[in-house]
Amino acid sequence: MFALFSRILKLAGPYKGRIQGAFVCAFVESILSKMPIFLAFVVLSGFAAGTLTGQTCLYVGLGLAAAVLVQMLVHYLSDSLQSAAGYLMFAEKRMELGGHLRKLPMGYFTSGKISSVLSTDMVFIEEVAMSTLGNMMSYLLSSLVLLAFMFYLNWQLGLIAALVTILAWLVSRGMNKVSLREAAGRQEQSERLTDAVLSFVEGIGVIKSYNLLGEKSEELTGNFKRSRNTSLAFERKMTPWTMGLNVLYGIGIAAIFGLSVFLERSGVLSLAYVLGVLLFVFDLFGPLKALYGEASRLTVMNAALDRI
Repeated sequence: MFALFSRILKLAGPYKGRIQGAFVCAFVESILSKMPIFLAFVVLSGFAAGTLTGQTCLYVGLGLAAAVLVQMLVHYLSDSLQSAAGYLMFAEKRMELGGHLRKLPMGYFTSGKISSVLSTDMVFIEEVAMSTLGNMMSYLLSSLVLLAFMFYLNWQLGLIAALVTILAWLVSRGMNKVSLREAAGRQEQSERLTDAVLSFVEGIGVIKSYNLLGEKSEELTGNFKRSRNTSLAFERKMTPWTMGLNVLYGIGIAAIFGLSVFLERSGVLSLAYVLGVLLFVFDLFGPLKALYGEASRLTVMNAALDRI
């Protein structure tokens, strides 16, 4: 995954700073997104200890409002920076492609590869993949923040969370290998579909004149069906990996919550800390789930970059 991040940064060229700035904003956002849970933990701790005052509640409310406002700002900056970088860098790539194509013979333009790259691959990266980069970095950093907080609550709970995180990373490596292999075939089928559509549209006059509509329409319909089947096959091969990750997260959540209750009964953890675990545990692996759920977009982006 980090290799895919590195690849898009190298491709960005002079716009790399915008993407790196989006990563910084994503880091700040990942911290601020967990502030409501942390502030709730502070309130519960004060309530359990009998030290909660009206002034504390006022400070917590002001802190929550400030965290939400700053999070809105950094989220806007993150989206603006990475989206702008995507559109700018591919505007230059299109100009470079145009300068190269003007030197080629006209017969070359009968291929659907150029149209497929322009209308599918580049558009997918600049509109979908680029907006995903900051989100994925935010998910990654959020998972690290939550993991650190679990170690702060109790090292045994943190150890379970770290073990689940490592196992999820190992499973995701296998999932990414499958996704990378299947993404190439998916993009190739997209090229064949584009070629079939262009051939049908360009030759529609001849097709009608010689009454070939049924034959050519059947060929076009067959390409749409193959594209559908390719996409469905891609999802079928990814589903077992996703289900495995979800099962792993569920086992981790149950183990952490069960251990926290056991530690509270043993006198190791206070009730306030158990309530803190209850606040965090159901959101603990949420960022990892979202991160690996969107990893397939990066693999499709990698296949699209290979074609570009």
